[in-house]
Amino acid sequence: MRTLVLFFVAGSLLAQAPPPVPDPNLKSVGTMKDLMWDIIIPTSDAVFYVDSDEGQKKTDKEWEELRNKSLVLAEAANLLMAPNRAKDNDQWMKDAKLLWDAGNKAFAFAKAKDLEGMKSLNADLYEACQSCHVHYRPGYRRRQ
Repeated sequence: MRTLVLFFVAGSLLAQAPPPVPDPNLKSVGTMKDLMWDIIIPTSDAVFYVDSDEGQKKTDKEWEELRNKSLVLAEAANLLMAPNRAKDNDQWMKDAKLLWDAGNKAFAFAKAKDLEGMKSLNADLYEACQSCHVHYRPGYRRRQ
């Protein structure tokens, strides 16, 4: 019984991860709102609306732009996971990892010029955005 209690206590302590420790060398330039409006929304929209010109073949230049935006989207997730931005080491990191996964896959599909692969990411990217907003955006999904 004593062993069971020790495992329970140890497991409880491990489950309560400490908040991220900010690195004094990391200094944010923009706010979270700046990151969202200037980086994450435009790059995620490129993935969400990848087939908005349905039926038209993408040019090499369009694929390059999509590749660049996908790379920025994946790297934006790394910015969110930086200790000076992370809200916690639990749900925040899980949500940022979802964004990183979607951005990383988008980058690979864009490099391969795989439109079907890009379109298949819509649900994954939506989940990443929604999960973070539900947990960290005050008033999200609440009627005014």
